[in-house]
Amino acid sequence: MGHTRRILQAVVFLICTAALIITGPQYTGLQEKEIIMTDPPETTVQTTAKITKETTKGSEIYDIILTFAGDTTLGQDEDYTWNRFDSYAENNDAGYFFEKVSSVFKNDDFTFLNLEGPLTSSDSIEPKEFNFKGDPLYVRILKEGSIEGVTLANNHILDYGTEGFEETVNVLKNNDILYTHYEDHFVIEIKDIRIAYLGYMGWSGESRSLKHLKKVVLELREEGVDYITANFHWGTEHQYYPDENQKRMAYFAIDNGVDLVIGHHPHVLQGKEIYKGKTIIYSLGNFCFGGAPHPYDYDTIIYQKKLTIKDGRITEENDVIIPARVSGTPDKNNYQPIIAEGEEAKRIQDKFDGLYGTDH
Repeated sequence: MGHTRRILQAVVFLICTAALIITGPQYTGLQEKEIIMTDPPETTVQTTAKITKETTKGSEIYDIILTFAGDTTLGQDEDYTWNRFDSYAENNDAGYFFEKVSSVFKNDDFTFLNLEGPLTSSDSIEPKEFNFKGDPLYVRILKEGSIEGVTLANNHILDYGTEGFEETVNVLKNNDILYTHYEDHFVIEIKDIRIAYLGYMGWSGESRSLKHLKKVVLELREEGVDYITANFHWGTEHQYYPDENQKRMAYFAIDNGVDLVIGHHPHVLQGKEIYKGKTIIYSLGNFCFGGAPHPYDYDTIIYQKKLTIKDGRITEENDVIIPARVSGTPDKNNYQPIIAEGEEAKRIQDKFDGLYGTDH
């Protein structure tokens, strides 16, 4: 059955490819040639990536802005029959999905989110209640949205097995989007400052994750990395407060040299804590989430870390909270997050501030 489906998918793909050649790409936001699709690589191990985005050119005092957003699924479960993400992808260009937050994402130094679900044509579905996936061509959405990095360390990235994971990794690599996943991490260089991104699942192999984190943070410091952020997929769905496991792992990360902890998975906001002078965001909530046609909670935030650099050193850190909504429509998800304004922004900010607030 699976073999027959693959043959049919191949025939459909060839027909669609021919149609694209005649009519042009379905997504008008990007040129087809910018999306590189090749066979999966022989190995999925990602070595530490090093890219230089910008140099200071002699600047003495300047800022670096790092942006983080929550759970993003570019696709849906195959059994969804109502308000499917795919329908919006078919009827809009690639720029549609992050259009309303582009003023933030395109004007920072690096944008990073949780990519929850593979970008794959695989039909090797795992036995689960919900299995998310999106068309590999949806990588255009990330590129057009100015998403430069993602974490794959979550409970949906293997929904279509190793085959789906490997194809996702291949698509990201060949389109210059960096990723984290357990041992896989990356280092970027922005304006002469080296910043590392790590990504782990918080309740699957916790001891393995923390052991690796401790080891790699030490190695990164020895290599001269200036700033380290760790992303954790953890907690309980629809719970607005972190559990003891989340707090324990966050404290461990900071005690062992991490500068910033970012969390996701509960699909709702959890608050901010300052621990030993370092920020913990326990959950960013949903963002552009195809897994929820009608989300449990529409409130979210975009979190930014502002690093002030003087004489080549980080001298100050500031947190920026941007209240947002996962959808521009109140009755269903239109998969187009928007920045909240006025009283709505104040309400979401007050909600986030009240969820958790401990300084120690």
